[in-house]
Amino acid sequence: MTRKVNFVKKESFLNNIFRRKRENDFTVLYYSKWDDKCLALLDYLLDTWANEEGEETIHVVNSFDLPHSFLAYSVTQVPCLIQGIKGKIRKTEYLPYIYKALLPRNKKSNRGRNA
Repeated sequence: MTRKVNFVKKESFLNNIFRRKRENDFTVLYYSKWDDKCLALLDYLLDTWANEEGEETIHVVNSFDLPHSFLAYSVTQVPCLIQGIKGKIRKTEYLPYIYKALLPRNKKSNRGRNA
């Protein structure tokens, strides 16, 4: 099964995802249509990430369509990745860390550990 990229159009849908953070893991990417780095990241999501094996879904939020949704986790810059994993929230704004967070869990490097 391939991964899914879901473009969020309504704030109520996004709020529902955040409300269920203790029950379900989630990933939300905030981006801007006018930022080149955001567009390159979005191309990566649609071309590479979505075609890999997995059952993950990433919810993508555009700053122009849903500006008030950026207040939920005090998002002040884009791109910004919000991950809810086992009820804990992780906010990532540094671009290389966003790409690293999007890697499959088994492909992440074990830096600093001898195998």
